[in-house]
Amino acid sequence: MHYGKKAKEPITSAWAFEDGCLDEPASNLVPYVPKTVSAADWSDMTDVTIGRNSANLFRWYLNSTTMQVFWEDPTLLQVFNNQTDYSESSGLIKLPNAHEWVYLMINTSIPVTHPIHLHGHDFFVLAQGSNPWDGGVNTNNPPRRDTAMLAGNGYLLIGFETDNPGAWLMHCHIGWHTDEGFALQFLEREREIDPLIDFDALQDNCASWNTYDATYNIDQEDSGV
Repeated sequence: MHYGKKAKEPITSAWAFEDGCLDEPASNLVPYVPKTVSAADWSDMTDVTIGRNSANLFRWYLNSTTMQVFWEDPTLLQVFNNQTDYSESSGLIKLPNAHEWVYLMINTSIPVTHPIHLHGHDFFVLAQGSNPWDGGVNTNNPPRRDTAMLAGNGYLLIGFETDNPGAWLMHCHIGWHTDEGFALQFLEREREIDPLIDFDALQDNCASWNTYDATYNIDQEDSGV
């Protein structure tokens, strides 16, 4: 294809790239405004595994659970209604304290690559690569992303500060992986969320869904995300 008034062969060179699920090299992702990451106040590791549910449907597991949240009772509605007994299947992690540093190591022994996406934050990529992890953690102006690659048979260590109250989803950005339960939630600063909720909009959305569900008798088989 040619553009311009006169057709001619382009003189530019094609961009060389590797055909695969890969992040840019970390050397290309140095933030312009430098930031240093503090030591972890809270840390944990979560393994990516696979299995099947009671209906024999394929499921991804994260934080020892496979995501199952119900459209008629989302997490923010539970917060608003002061329902503190959250379903274990929601994969929910509570982060109650303000301005603490959270480190989460995501690890997999399965040879499948996953783009990991976090809502509510740009996270810091503290370590990333193929197993085994050598224990190194980069806290000196590491890349800041909202999505970073978890390599097949690899690891991804992310860090962020609890500076944004809310119920924040973390999931694989491959649609059907999320559909199959590859997700968890961070419930951040739960006691501060209620006054931030637009309850009228939340109520309208839930009412619309309940009307639709009652009309068409929807059978929810996916993660609800």
